[in-house]
This record gives sequence, C-alpha cells and structure tokens, in this order.
Amino acid sequence: MRYREAMPDNNEFTDGPVLLHASDDSKDVTRGVGLAAEILSDPGCADRVVLVVNHTAVKGLHALDGADVPKALTIVACARALRANGISPASLDLHIEVVPSGIVFIAQQQRKHGWYIRL
Repeated sequence: MRYREAMPDNNEFTDGPVLLHASDDSKDVTRGVGLAAEILSDPGCADRVVLVVNHTAVKGLHALDGADVPKALTIVACARALRANGISPASLDLHIEVVPSGIVFIAQQQRKHGWYIRL
C-alpha cells in the first residue's frame, strides 16, 4: 500500500518525496543514505527520497561516497550551514545539491506534499 496524503488542496491523492532531515549529528548523513536505500527498496513505500542536510550535520558530508548513493536519492545541503561550518560547496561530492536554505527547502517540499522524517 502506498502512503498518500488524505486530502490535498485539490482533493486529489498525490505522492510526494520522503524528506529525511539530518540536522545535528554528522553521522546522520551516512545513516540517512542507508535509510533512504531501505525506503527505496520497498516499492510500496516511496519512489523518491530527499536527504536534506543542514546545521552541524553538514560536517558529515565529506564522509559520503557518491557510489553508495541510490539513484532515486537526492542529497541537498544548506549553503548557510556550509558557510557557518567553513565548508566549501566545491569540496563536496558531485551528487550533492546545494540550496540557499535547508529549512526553506524542507518547507517548500512539504507544501508539495513531501513526507518529513527527522533523523
């Protein structure tokens, strides 16, 4: 059974991405990749996962190996958090997208019927 929002604004059922949010612990980046793979392995769960990394968890982005990233997983890093932690976006794996604000990105995705899970 696929999880769906009961009553979106247009009264139609929609599937949004699962949003995994890594914020405080740098280990949650690799943990999030593993959890995303588990979610994606279940065809009744989700076909898209977005791992949003902000605050001090961005320190764990350097431990990420792009070869371990499932194809249906998008990894998004917060530019504000990268600056605050002295991390250059150019030093990150090519699989990582950088957005101006991780929390604004999450809010935007939830308005598009994304499913939020805090790690």
